[in-house]
Amino acid sequence: MVAVPRSDTPGPARFRTVRARGELDIATLHDLESALVRALAETSPPCLVVDMREVTFLDCSVIRVLLRARTTALSQEGWLVLVCEHVPVGRLLRRLELQHLLPHYPTPDALDAALVPAEDAN
Repeated sequence: MVAVPRSDTPGPARFRTVRARGELDIATLHDLESALVRALAETSPPCLVVDMREVTFLDCSVIRVLLRARTTALSQEGWLVLVCEHVPVGRLLRRLELQHLLPHYPTPDALDAALVPAEDAN
């Protein structure tokens, strides 16, 4: 279980959410990467949820971007997780054996249940 503040705690946001939609491939890579870089810079430590529930296609170039964003977050004691409930994203992560590097949850409620408020983690 990850010990981090939940999104509904008072004060500034403790993590950011980037919502991805449609086809994610080399043509849309720059927009996604820019959104991830901005979101990672907005929290300290950088904590990021990538909501991929509306993604219909995903190629390997996007996985590289997600892994780079994860590395950036971890290097600053942050984290990155995915919310994806449908087949394309989960299937690609399983085929590439990346489920452990890019943890994912089927719904925001499942993610919220996994996020323990910092004050409750002790």
